[in-house]
Amino acid sequence: MKVKKTEPGYLAKQKAKGKTYLFIKKTYREGKKVRSKSLYSFGSMPEALERLYWLRDHPDCFPKDLEKKGFTLAHIYKWVLAIEIRQKENGSPFDVFK
Repeated sequence: MKVKKTEPGYLAKQKAKGKTYLFIKKTYREGKKVRSKSLYSFGSMPEALERLYWLRDHPDCFPKDLEKKGFTLAHIYKWVLAIEIRQKENGSPFDVFK
């Protein structure tokens, strides 16, 4: 039997005051309601993308709080790819440049 491994969180974008911000979020259920919690913020675009590139190039400086929550350098690579090709792994569009 194959067991599906869940991800510790996902990359999300949020627009506020004309800027797009990148977050790592976790979705959970409270009774019948689905809620999301922000786990980490990369800041506003395009600085957030630069921060992701920097983390990718400097793996020794990977944030400890992300590491404690189950994230790895592979997640950074996956998020950078999603931003660059403007599409998430599941095929849904993810354009942070609009």
